[in-house]
Amino acid sequence: MIGRLFRLALLFVTALLLIRWLFSREQRQTIRGFINSLAIALLASSLLFLLLNLAGIRL
Repeated sequence: MIGRLFRLALLFVTALLLIRWLFSREQRQTIRGFINSLAIALLASSLLFLLLNLAGIRL
C-alpha cells in the first residue's frame, strides 16, 4: 500500500516538474484553468450519479 502511494506521489511530482519545465507561465495558467474546469465537471458528474443512485435509478 505504501509503495503504491509512493509511486502515485512520484508520478504527480514528475508530472508537475515536467509541466513547469516544458510550458511558459501563460500556458501553465491555461492548463490550470483546464484542470479546474475538469475537476468541477467530475464533481458535478459524481453528484449527479449519487443523486440518481439515491433515487433508485441504476445506470
